[in-house]
Amino acid sequence: MAERHLRTLVVAEAYPWPAVDGYTQRLSQIIGGLALAGPVDLVALHRPGAAAPADPPWTGVDRTLAPATGAELGVRSWLGPWLRGPEPRRVLGTDWSGLLAALPGWVGEHDLVWYSHVHTWWPVHPVLPSGPAIVDYDNLEHLALRLRRRTPPEFAPGSSWGERASVLCRWGVSRGFDLVDERRWDALQRRCAGSVDRVVVCSDLDARRSGVSNVAVVPNGAEPVADARTDRRSWVGDAPTLTFVGALDYGPNTDAVSWFVREVLPIVRAHRPGVRFRVVGRGAARVDWVRGEPGVELVGEVDDVRSELDRTDVSIVPIRVGAGTRLKVLEALAHHLPLVTTTVGCEGVDVVDGRTALIADDPRSFADACLRLLDDGDLRQRLADAGAELFAERYTWADIRERVADLAVEVAGNG
Repeated sequence: MAERHLRTLVVAEAYPWPAVDGYTQRLSQIIGGLALAGPVDLVALHRPGAAAPADPPWTGVDRTLAPATGAELGVRSWLGPWLRGPEPRRVLGTDWSGLLAALPGWVGEHDLVWYSHVHTWWPVHPVLPSGPAIVDYDNLEHLALRLRRRTPPEFAPGSSWGERASVLCRWGVSRGFDLVDERRWDALQRRCAGSVDRVVVCSDLDARRSGVSNVAVVPNGAEPVADARTDRRSWVGDAPTLTFVGALDYGPNTDAVSWFVREVLPIVRAHRPGVRFRVVGRGAARVDWVRGEPGVELVGEVDDVRSELDRTDVSIVPIRVGAGTRLKVLEALAHHLPLVTTTVGCEGVDVVDGRTALIADDPRSFADACLRLLDDGDLRQRLADAGAELFAERYTWADIRERVADLAVEVAGNG
């Protein structure tokens, strides 16, 4: 274990507690790892509409500063700088003024600065003293935009030709911006890597794709589930249940649910008409149209996602766009659940098709994978057993916190 002698300053784009989504869960666990190496000070945006800040769960967090700022700026605010400069929209689209004004009277002596995301490092690093620094890329943003550009537009059911034309026009303009920003993100990520001691990504795959040499891997993880159901040969309830868990106001998840309900679920229900598909997560209004679809139960936000996974027979991750690794995959493995996922959905997690998950990318293949699991209890059991073993070996948060502490000691010692 790393010695407790470092003082680390963490700078983040959102206050992490309560940890209600993938970003805040990862950030919370990273802070927990840094606290193993010594005291931690946290400065973060507290965005409008966010939940009231909760107390840190880690005893090593000494101080927190979360000014009420971080509003998303309108197009008129960022368009001019975007046209004139080399930065992508997301970097320019957040108001950091309140945090930057508060920093000078708050920041003290630190052995290490840990930035959560490149677009946090960009506005803040010029006002902080030089010294050892780590930036958690988490996602490779240019790859996420590349995938999004390749995804066709989504039309609302029953929309008119005029409405479809409007959607197509907005989609085309947005993808034009994406093409420019894809290149800008790649350049900014490389520039950032050249200015700090280490950058962090979620997987060996992203380390290879990052194109930089000073990269370290800190994977995503989950907490072990001591009382998870281990018998997957029988159904939990009276009918098989497929479940998707994710923030439904996050674009890749919205796309995943829409694609599965429109393209995949009808094929599954043609063979298994009694199957249920439960959709769990905040922002349910973004996919409210699925509520009336046959076999779909739009659950929305819940206090504890574990109760939903406890009633699940097969976890599905039909993600088609995005980057990084999916906590929902790791949570499924931790819950001893068989899993069907796309290639993008399981990127960065060392699952193997046919051994620890079933992987499929087109509607027919994804539906067939679901049906294979619905029809074969022994296959469900083999995948769930192997997935749980993989999780225990590589993806528990406790092990990952130790890796974070060791990385912090290494970088601060070399700085």
